[in-house]
Amino acid sequence: MKNRRKNQLRLSLLFMITGTLIINACKKAPATEAETFSTKLNTLDLAGSTPPSFVTNSKNLNIVMFVPTDNPALPDYKTRLTALFTHFQTWLHTEMLRYGYDKYMGLAKVDSTSLVRFIEIPAAGPQADYPYSSSVSAAKILNEINAYKATHASAFSNSSHMLILLPQRTDGGDQPFYGWGKNCFALDNANMAVDKIPNPNSNYLGGMLHELGHGLNLPHDHAKYASEQPTLGTSLMGSGNVTFSKGQPTFLTEVDAAILNRNEIFQNPLPTEIPYESATTTINANATYNSTTQAFNLSGSFTSNKEVTDILVYMDPNVNNEGTGANKDYNAVTWRFTPGTGNTISGTIPLTELYYKTNEPYELKAKLLLKNGNVITQTYTFSFLNGVPQIGANGSAKFFQNASYGGYGVSLPVGEYTTADLVSLGISNNDVSSVNVGLGVKVIMYDGDNFTGTSITLTSSSSYTSTFNDKASSIKVIAL
Repeated sequence: MKNRRKNQLRLSLLFMITGTLIINACKKAPATEAETFSTKLNTLDLAGSTPPSFVTNSKNLNIVMFVPTDNPALPDYKTRLTALFTHFQTWLHTEMLRYGYDKYMGLAKVDSTSLVRFIEIPAAGPQADYPYSSSVSAAKILNEINAYKATHASAFSNSSHMLILLPQRTDGGDQPFYGWGKNCFALDNANMAVDKIPNPNSNYLGGMLHELGHGLNLPHDHAKYASEQPTLGTSLMGSGNVTFSKGQPTFLTEVDAAILNRNEIFQNPLPTEIPYESATTTINANATYNSTTQAFNLSGSFTSNKEVTDILVYMDPNVNNEGTGANKDYNAVTWRFTPGTGNTISGTIPLTELYYKTNEPYELKAKLLLKNGNVITQTYTFSFLNGVPQIGANGSAKFFQNASYGGYGVSLPVGEYTTADLVSLGISNNDVSSVNVGLGVKVIMYDGDNFTGTSITLTSSSSYTSTFNDKASSIKVIAL
């Protein structure tokens, strides 16, 4: 009965986690080399009749206007949104140049009008059929778009990124406005225009750019509290939807710019790598805390059968959960490091850049950014206790009854635990299915008492112990 119950829980938790990951925020032959319509983008002349110039690449953002049967698109949207998306393109390019990336987001062009290409698709139903709820609308809309694409393939760029716009509802209902994998949803109304920035009454303009960021592979993150926020303002992928709309300082973090630098619709010419192709990788990260310099010293190594260009680190406090118990990521402060010789990881993270550092649980997410744009993540946990990070000798690991960190969970500090020790602390014999491995420690689980029998070693968290499921009878938590 226990195994059946745990398997059911695994399936339901896996479904829940998958759904959470898809909403973030979500191989064709290469086309001809990109054509650049303007090598220098100037301030838009909105009063003139000439469409603003912009850059188009071999692969471009697909922009769909999805039109319900009872809510037509605004008649001026193509000219108005051409100016807006050109503004977005220029803003992203300027922000990426801050870090040395001279790349443009590709926008497809209609040669006869010199406007951005919009793919207008008539919806099958009225606006009420497409509410905000992703479980109702996201797959439904994408299925209709794919059906249209099957007979209108030439209207689409051969990229995997799509921005889907719906006219703002006229019946007062809500509508999709989020990232969904490599797709994102937003709305259009008369105020979605460059000359409406700043807008004191709406965050939709910045919201569109923020959700587009999710559709371009960017997770949430926050400005560094000491070196960025006072001078650069708010990260676009933090609360930038608000500040961008209000005309207040908003910026891309270096990590965001690095991810966009490898995004397929920013490439000109196209690289030889297949975009986002999976890789076989390992990540072994460790960190020590220097109380004198008040900094984390990150170290470790990785392996990958595909080229890794950047090491990305997210220091993500579990705060501001809005009553859901989920980590919302908005306060994740980020760093980019260059891979070292021999596939090594090295970097320094000053505590001055963190705001939450008293008694908060944290995730350190170490990520490999591949040259093909794919991102591989390994997550480590730790916490602050009275301002001191609990890592290494002060670290711990948490052992869970069910897969995906479900059921009861018991934290064990560095030490050795027999079967009797585990039972006394609340961990039943042969009952561990997932392990959250803390930063700076490793875990060895044995299927026999007193550290005998077959064992498994974990240097990072495991959402399902697989071949060692329900086998742990003694455990060692060891400081690295």
